[in-house]
Amino acid sequence: MTDLIYFFAQMLGSDFFTQAIVFTLLGIAAGVFTGLAPGIHVNMVAAVLLGFAGLANPICLAVMLIAVAITHTFWDFIPSIFLGMPDPETALSVLPGHKLLMEGRGLEAIYLTTIGGVGVMLASALLLPLLIVAVPWLYAQITAYIPHILIAIAVSMVLTEPGYRKKAWASLCFGLSGLLGVIVLGSAMLKPQASFFPMFTGLFGVSTLLLSLNAGAKMTEQIKQLPHVRSRLAVSGISKALFSGVLVGTLPGLGEAQATTLTQQITRKRDHEEFLVSSGGINTAVALFSLISLYTISKARSGAAVAVEQMIGSFGINELIMLLGVALAAAGISSLLLLRTMRSAARLLQRANYRLMTMSILALLIIAVAVFMQAPGLLILFASTSTGLLAPLAGVRRSTLMGCLLVPTILIYLGINLSI
Repeated sequence: MTDLIYFFAQMLGSDFFTQAIVFTLLGIAAGVFTGLAPGIHVNMVAAVLLGFAGLANPICLAVMLIAVAITHTFWDFIPSIFLGMPDPETALSVLPGHKLLMEGRGLEAIYLTTIGGVGVMLASALLLPLLIVAVPWLYAQITAYIPHILIAIAVSMVLTEPGYRKKAWASLCFGLSGLLGVIVLGSAMLKPQASFFPMFTGLFGVSTLLLSLNAGAKMTEQIKQLPHVRSRLAVSGISKALFSGVLVGTLPGLGEAQATTLTQQITRKRDHEEFLVSSGGINTAVALFSLISLYTISKARSGAAVAVEQMIGSFGINELIMLLGVALAAAGISSLLLLRTMRSAARLLQRANYRLMTMSILALLIIAVAVFMQAPGLLILFASTSTGLLAPLAGVRRSTLMGCLLVPTILIYLGINLSI
């Protein structure tokens, strides 16, 4: 404790404190950009900052990167919910989020994800002593059972569909999306991280937009007044996000998308509001728990955590608490900024011709994939869009399409080489 107090006393009394504030603000600005720009991941920022490791204070670069990672988790729901352009981390939120948007409750959807993110940050800070003890224990207990857990999730996704007909369609959707994921992740011609963009955009984004066009959907006037969120709903959603965050931060091979699927299958609730709180909380929890895992079990569970480890080398309790403080500051500032600006964004969307805007977004997505990934990316986009349309047309939950990640992960844990 004495060493910790001395560490922060030195920090507050030096120029580093001012530098940390500046780099935190820079990170928040960069996180807003990466969140709003589909296909631009925090890992890309991490790679860029690593290139500057010899030119700037490495701890300041780590501060900036954590601010980017946390801010990104709040802002990346904007393109997912309002434009149907998801990252892997927000793919499932498109479905309830888009439904609320069509009901004029798009701002409420963003508000709910923000509550989840802020709630997880505060709960994690309060529970930090307990988490430092719990994470190593959990890691030792269930690491060997990851493939069994994932297989149980996959079986549950199919069996919870009502009736034999829907179970058959759910099996087909899960199998086709799983095959797509194996091809995308196993192809030597494709970069897996980059291939996520066209795959998830087709499965959950383009397919949703096409169905909206076909149904003649119009942008409903958005309700400006934010609702009162029931305490029980918020606590339940945040608790599930914390649970998922612990799993992802602890266990190798799991990401936000698998955590969201796991939470959905464990609860089996149809409460869109609670699901959006959980989704917002899971993204933030995963970004935060990757740091806790780096300290407790010396395992980096995200690209940002890997970069932080490379930047500052030794990662002790002082660094953990400092970066947790940066994460809290970034969460507070970025959430307030988001809540202050989202009404203006909604006004702009309301004035737009929804059909024209949807067609423009579809064209933009196709052009973006063509420019950045050429013909292989377009092939992935069209194949994933066809698969993404199958689930809603067959009347089964689109969470079955998460087979695109679950199947490859299971195969890897079973020792099967995905290389094609």
